[in-house]
Amino acid sequence: MQDAPRRYPGIWIVALAACTACAGGQATQSGGLTPSSGSNAERAARARAPLGQAQPARRAGGWLSPAAKSGKGLIYVSDFSSNVVQIYPSTGANPAPIGQILDGISGPEGSFIDKHGDFFVSNVTNYTVTMYPKGSTTWSLRYTGLAYPTNVTVAPDGTVFIPDLTGDKVVEYRKGSTRSKLTISVVDPQGVALDAEDNLYVSYNDSSGGQVNEYAPGSTSGKNLGLPISFAGGDAVDGSGNLLVADQSLPGVLVFPPGATSPSQTISQGLEDPFRIALDKSFKHLYVADPEVNALLVYDYPAGTLVKTITNGLTSVYGVAVSPEGN
Repeated sequence: MQDAPRRYPGIWIVALAACTACAGGQATQSGGLTPSSGSNAERAARARAPLGQAQPARRAGGWLSPAAKSGKGLIYVSDFSSNVVQIYPSTGANPAPIGQILDGISGPEGSFIDKHGDFFVSNVTNYTVTMYPKGSTTWSLRYTGLAYPTNVTVAPDGTVFIPDLTGDKVVEYRKGSTRSKLTISVVDPQGVALDAEDNLYVSYNDSSGGQVNEYAPGSTSGKNLGLPISFAGGDAVDGSGNLLVADQSLPGVLVFPPGATSPSQTISQGLEDPFRIALDKSFKHLYVADPEVNALLVYDYPAGTLVKTITNGLTSVYGVAVSPEGN
């Protein structure tokens, strides 16, 4: 384990007039990016991560087994430095991939699968979020105009929410549209999650540490929940309305009951840098992408017991999504 957690795992180096224009920073002689504002010390910690390289909008070579095409019982894992999303069955101790997505994938981090089985993934090294219809490895929607899209979630009605880390905002899109509907100003947003009433929870980091704001549907004014988080990663909401937040500094996943400001539980077994998290539809399993141990860790939930670790075919684990039909 390193002496400090890898705060923002998705650093990248490309050659870079375009990158500087997108992110609003200044290119260094080595091709890196110096952020023009915000939490520079925290952002500099991205240098600990494997370097990504921007990929073209269209790439051939993805594949799906018949099981992967079904959309049932699947785990999608973002492999940042390999520019690929690997697809696994939800069964098996450490299964081999049964499919992969390459088209449009460039430094993948957060991801989400909606109720129809459509897959969304944030690509931080080409500044996009891409959507793949169920059973397809070719993107059909591409969200652009972003500086550092680090995560994504989708409401039951198809509304898409994308946190733009260096853009200091969360952008909302109507179903099927890549034109922004609403923008919420948030410093360094990391995670986005929705509860059963479509309240939006945004985890982020400011000068005081990790924070989570709650936003009513359609609102751009949030309520800070005052949660004791050192450095926030991704978040999720379970079927009882408990809010789960990955704390990269702890390290662990904190579980907060509705209205509580103290966690009822901390899930930490095997974790060194919990980054993105997901729950399955039945809320029986928690999935944690940890780039420090380079693995996807799967826990019984709410027990919090580590039941398996997926490493097969992975080089840099930064994000996870679970099919809605998964167990």
